[in-house]
Amino acid sequence: MTILFALLLAAAPVAEPVCAAPAPLAEPWTSWTQSGRAQAGAQVQGAPALMLGKPVVADLTPADYVQFAAAPGKRDKEGHGGLFTLSLRQAARIGIALDGPAWVDVVAGKVAVDSVEHGHGPACSGIRKIVWFDLPAGRHIVQIAGAKAPTVRIMAADAKANQPVAAAN
Repeated sequence: MTILFALLLAAAPVAEPVCAAPAPLAEPWTSWTQSGRAQAGAQVQGAPALMLGKPVVADLTPADYVQFAAAPGKRDKEGHGGLFTLSLRQAARIGIALDGPAWVDVVAGKVAVDSVEHGHGPACSGIRKIVWFDLPAGRHIVQIAGAKAPTVRIMAADAKANQPVAAAN
């Protein structure tokens, strides 16, 4: 009986929290609720730029019409996708946050960069997932694939944004 109860609990869907108001966010996500609009690129040339700390609500394209820079880590032919550029002056740990279910890759050159960490955003924040990448300086392509919705809120943030600098002794 105990095993049956444990199996039933494990199989039960996890309910989303009921939120009376959005949760306040800590750095580097404080600007998450602000946003502009963008049309995600269907090819690298002409893909819009993501600016660190500036979220956008992006219109996506059916994935079959997106020319990905590298094969997505996960692809859903019935989903939506899109491309963005991200330029960094120096190497950094960058988090890519999304408000809905989708796969996110960062491509340097023609190779997808392995993520170093991933997780959910704070409860009631509107951030569904955050995927972290250690990226070198330069221009990168951020790819969204397998999104069920035709739009996604996306934000790139530097892990060290607005962190206090240690005082020198």
